[in-house]
Amino acid sequence: MSKRQWVKSIVGASLLTLAGVALAAPGRAALDAAGLPAVADTLPLDLDAAIAPGDEAAIIAEPLLLAQNPDLSEAAQEELDELLRQGLDRLEANDYAGAIAAYQQATRLDPNNARLYSGIAYLYTQLSQYAEAIPVYEQAIRLEPDNLPFRYALAYSHLQLEDYNRAIDTYRAILDLDPRNETAYLGLGSVYMQQGNYDAALAAYETFTQVAPGNARAYEAVASLYLQQDDYTAARAAYQRALRVDSDRASLYVGLAEAELGLGQTNSAYQNLQRAVQLDRANAEGQFLLGEIQMQRGNEEAALRSYRLVADADETFLPAQAALGAMLLEREEFLQAVLAYRRITQALPNNAGAQYNLGLALWGQGLQGQAVGALQRARTLYEGEDDLAGAERVEALFDLWNVDPENL
Repeated sequence: MSKRQWVKSIVGASLLTLAGVALAAPGRAALDAAGLPAVADTLPLDLDAAIAPGDEAAIIAEPLLLAQNPDLSEAAQEELDELLRQGLDRLEANDYAGAIAAYQQATRLDPNNARLYSGIAYLYTQLSQYAEAIPVYEQAIRLEPDNLPFRYALAYSHLQLEDYNRAIDTYRAILDLDPRNETAYLGLGSVYMQQGNYDAALAAYETFTQVAPGNARAYEAVASLYLQQDDYTAARAAYQRALRVDSDRASLYVGLAEAELGLGQTNSAYQNLQRAVQLDRANAEGQFLLGEIQMQRGNEEAALRSYRLVADADETFLPAQAALGAMLLEREEFLQAVLAYRRITQALPNNAGAQYNLGLALWGQGLQGQAVGALQRARTLYEGEDDLAGAERVEALFDLWNVDPENL
């Protein structure tokens, strides 16, 4: 069997054993309805962006600005300045524990400095010590109750511990202080979605649209939630409303296109995706979905260009890497296929299909030893999943290549 023959026969069988593992996500049915594989997660709201700590990094980066306390004696002031300098030195050396120790000593000299406590708490989060960060953030908030970044950071810490109820309480406290706070509404809705409480999330987002009718992100949040629930008609209406507020945001056109795909409106979806990438050529989801529609229409060259754009711009966007790898395998561009599948296996080392396809690409590139290693990993993973067909496919490939992996 020629190299081209085995590539064409094997790729069809292996192609996406990988699909559905990395790609499964809420809203997948939208693409299934149009005959397309799913994008990872089209929700445009970045949970971490909505809840991450505020300006503590800047606070601790300039510690001497915190040292001027007119209530301290000259000697105490000098001691405080020295501790803050030590803390900065430790911080620049990436010794977070040492910086925390220095700043904790500083709080004994300046116990009412909220920003010292916030800086300490921020350093705890950098060590992933969220339980330790929480009471320190709470102390900072007691000293400066109107400081919203402290509260965002507290919510973030609760979420890292999956203490969703306390995160919700924190966001509600922010809304008591600032009833139009975008970050709080987005964070609150995201937490409810983490809990699977879509009714509460929708209520939070709908309230956001009422208090901020000119904010496109409010309607985008509503639309994304409908999209995750596969309510494509409602999602389309919400995206259209968001676009009436802000017609220059690529993510809105991508979301609208996915809703339209769910409704079988491929032509309209294609037009909106084109608009999205005109606004933001690096928009990974938009380029990927364009590639999928182009493949569906039989325009493989255009699809390949779209996949390459995404893969080059964002190596972590696995759907594009998988689609690109499959096309490169079939075209016998083995080196580039190896690169695509290595990116996937680095992110998903226990994905049997990814290891299998990597083995195909390595063999085609002439790296037989590495290919056999990847296929042995694939076989082990298939067996661990009780996927007998997958394991048999590996054995058949070894037979085809006349390879005894045990004697290499």
